[in-house]
Amino acid sequence: MKFTNKFTFITSAIVLTCIVLILAGGVVSLRALAFKYHQQRIDSVIHIIESQIEKQTKVTEFDHWLPDVLDASGIVRLEVIHNDVTVYKSYYESRQYYPSDSLLRYSHELEHYPGVELVLHTRQPFSDIKFTFWPLAGVSIAIFLSLSLLWFALRWIKRSFHGAELLERRARYLLQNNPTARFAQQGEWPKAVSKALDVLSERLENSRKERSVFDTHIRGQAFLDEGTGLGNRLAFENRLDAVAMDENFSSNTLMLISLTELSNVKYQFGVAEEEKMIQQMVDILRNFCERYNDSFYGRTQKSEFVIILPQMSYAETEVAAKQLTKLLYQLQLPEESLIENFFHVGVVNFPFGSKPMHIIDDVNRSLLVAEHQKVSGWHLSDEDLKHTVIIKGTVRWRALLTDVLEKQALLIYRQHVIQRDAMTILYSELWPRIKGYQQEIIAAGTFMPMAEKCGLSDQIDRQMLEKILALLIMRGEVSEPIAVNLGSHLLMNKENHKWFMFELMQQSRQIRHNLVIEVSEHLIEKDYFSLRSALIALQKIGCKIAIDNVGKSVVNTEYILDFNIDYLKLHASLIRDIHMRKTNQVAIQSLMASCLNSHAKVIAVGIETDLEWDCLLQLGIYAGQGSIFSTPQQMNI
Repeated sequence: MKFTNKFTFITSAIVLTCIVLILAGGVVSLRALAFKYHQQRIDSVIHIIESQIEKQTKVTEFDHWLPDVLDASGIVRLEVIHNDVTVYKSYYESRQYYPSDSLLRYSHELEHYPGVELVLHTRQPFSDIKFTFWPLAGVSIAIFLSLSLLWFALRWIKRSFHGAELLERRARYLLQNNPTARFAQQGEWPKAVSKALDVLSERLENSRKERSVFDTHIRGQAFLDEGTGLGNRLAFENRLDAVAMDENFSSNTLMLISLTELSNVKYQFGVAEEEKMIQQMVDILRNFCERYNDSFYGRTQKSEFVIILPQMSYAETEVAAKQLTKLLYQLQLPEESLIENFFHVGVVNFPFGSKPMHIIDDVNRSLLVAEHQKVSGWHLSDEDLKHTVIIKGTVRWRALLTDVLEKQALLIYRQHVIQRDAMTILYSELWPRIKGYQQEIIAAGTFMPMAEKCGLSDQIDRQMLEKILALLIMRGEVSEPIAVNLGSHLLMNKENHKWFMFELMQQSRQIRHNLVIEVSEHLIEKDYFSLRSALIALQKIGCKIAIDNVGKSVVNTEYILDFNIDYLKLHASLIRDIHMRKTNQVAIQSLMASCLNSHAKVIAVGIETDLEWDCLLQLGIYAGQGSIFSTPQQMNI
C-alpha cells in the first residue's frame, strides 16, 4: 500500500472513529439525563402522595386528582403493599394496557408507616417520542459538514503527497536498477530530496563506470598488448589451453604470423611506417577472424601475431591459410618489392587433447619451414595431423539436423555446479548433443555453428527448451535448479521470446525460480540493449540469469550491475593452472571486485585438479564446475 493511501486511511479512520465516539457519548449522556429527570418526576409524585396521606385525606378524595397527576407523570400502575400483601392496586394512563416488560418499576417505603411500600410502574422516558427530521437536523448537518471537511482534507493530502509518491517510485526504481530512475519526474516533492537523488544517482552511475573501466584496465594490462589492444602472450596461452582441452572442438587450427622484415621497415623508413604496418595487420586479422566463430587473434611479440580457429578440419585449414596469405599480400608497404619476403605464416592443425607446448613447437617448426622458402608465404605442418574429424558439409549437416529435429532426438547431458563445500549442488547445467551418421556423439560446439549456417539454430534451441520445461514440470517445485545456455537469436526473436514467456508464466513461480538462463559474454557485448530487455523480462518472472565465458576476452563489466545478474561464470582459460599463474589470479580478483555492489555470485568453470580448486577457494570463489566434481552424464527425458 502506498504511503498516501496509508496516511489517508489512518486519518479517515481516526476522524470517523471520533465522530462515532462523540455520537455514542452524546446518546449515553442524553439517556442518563433523561432517566435522571424521570426519577425526579417520580420522586415529586411520591412526595405529594406522602404529604396527602399525612393529612389523612380520604381515599375517595384521591380519585379526584391522583389519576391526573399520575397520567401527567407517565405512571401507569400504582400499588400499595403492606407486609408483602397488595392492599391497593390501581391502573391509570387513560386505562390503556401496557406490558409489564416495557415498564419501569419504582418502589418506596413510607417513612411514617413501617411495612408499607409504595410501588409505581411508569412508561419508558422515550416511549412516546417520535423522531422526525427537524429535531435531528442539527446533528445531521454537523455530521455532513464533518464528512465534507474530511473529504476535502483527504483530497488535499493526496494532491500534496503525489510528489512524495513519485519520489518513492523513483527510489524503488533505483533499488531495482531501472534506468528510468536516473531522470527526475515533474512534480516530485520535496524538491531538495529530488535534487539529492539526482546528484547521488549521477555519482553512483559515474562510480560504477569508473569501477568497470578500472577493472577492465587491470585485466587489459594483464591480457592485452599495449600497442595494438590485441590479446598478448598470456591471453594466447590461456586460450590455447582452453581450446586444446575443450571436447567440443575435435580439431583446431593455430596460425603463427611473423613479419620478418618489419625491423628493416623501421630502420629504413622510421617508426611511423612501422606503426602503420602494425595497424594494417590489426585490421587484416580483425576482418579475417570475423568469418570464424569463437576465433582468437593476438600479438605475442613485436613482429609476431597468432590466430586460433576452433573446429577446423585439415582441408579447411589449408583454405584458411590461403585466404590469409591473400590478405597479407595486400599490405601497403613503403616499397612494393618488400612484400616478396615481408611475412611468413606457420600453420598447424591439432586435435582435442593435444599438449599446448607440443602445439607451439609444431607451429614454430612450420614457421621455420616457411621462412626457409625465402619468399612470403605459408606452410602447413602435415606431421601426422590428418586425424579423424567431422567434415562440415552444409548439405549433410542440414539433412542430419533436420532428421534430429523431426525425430526429437536431441540428447541432453548434465553436469553439476558445486558450491564451496564441494557437496551442495547449486544447479545442474544442461547441454544438447546429437548422434551422427556413425552413431558417434557430437557436442554442441560442433553442430551448433553449422545449425546457424543452415538456419536451424532457433528450432534446436526451442526443442531444447521444450525438453527442459517438461523436465521442470516433471521434477516439481522441490528440486535442484537447472541451467540452459541460449543464443541471442532466440532471445531477440519476438515470436520465440513471447512463446517462451507464455510457457513459463503457466508454471508456478517456484518452478520458474528453478530455471537458470545462461548467455555468453561476447553476445552481451554484441547485442547489449536487445538482450538486456529480454533477460530482465525473464528475471522479473522469477528466472535467474547467468553470464558465462567471462574473461574469455577483455570487455567492460558494467553489465553486471545493469543486468542485475545472478551468476558470473569464468571461462576455463582463466582457471587452467590458476595456482601457477599470478596474472590470472589478479584477473579473477578484479572480476570478483566488479560484483561487490551486486548479488552476483562468481562460478569457476573447467576445474580439473585439487590445486586449482584450493587456489580458487582462497580467492573467494562461490562455486565450481568441472571434471573434479562430475563429468557430463546423459539424461533421459
